[in-house]
Amino acid sequence: MMMPIPTEIVWLLALLAVAALVLAWCARDERWLRDGRLRPWILFEDLILFFLFMGMFVASSLQILIRYGLSDVITLPWTEEFARLLMVWGALWGAAAIHRSDEHISMTVLFDALPAAGQRWLRLFGDVVTLAALGPLVWLGWETARSLDIMHSISLGLPLSVFAYPIPVVGVLMILHTLRHIWLRWRDIPVPPETGIGV
Repeated sequence: MMMPIPTEIVWLLALLAVAALVLAWCARDERWLRDGRLRPWILFEDLILFFLFMGMFVASSLQILIRYGLSDVITLPWTEEFARLLMVWGALWGAAAIHRSDEHISMTVLFDALPAAGQRWLRLFGDVVTLAALGPLVWLGWETARSLDIMHSISLGLPLSVFAYPIPVVGVLMILHTLRHIWLRWRDIPVPPETGIGV
């Protein structure tokens, strides 16, 4: 049976959502606009990143502050679990955001030696291999997450599947980005690089 979510977490989530909106607005840049049109998907991904990383920072800071300074007065046993949950989501969501602009770390010594047409076809081949790897990853990640629905975390009272759902969710997001890369490369359009907070 699922335990009720602590009231402090609900308030923290609300504050984090507002703070993420404010920080995202302050950090806005040309990535959100292309040809004078708002790109809501990039905005959405950046907001999620701000929320996850700020939440991880706040939960970890609370844990340290309470453990070493206020342990006699306040107890918040959920901070470690909450920070870990946000770290899992944040790491994978960040990988998908970097994949969006095709800026993952790569070794390009041999790639740079190829002619432009060879580079294009090699990138297309890499995208197909990426799709072939992500398909089973999403499927098995979904099955694993569903199997964890029956167990609950100790402090948060949430199903353990919330720690496993980032795999299929982010996998689907990366599949969508990879399909976009294939479409752009097939038309011989470079994937636009992005810089800033939410790359």
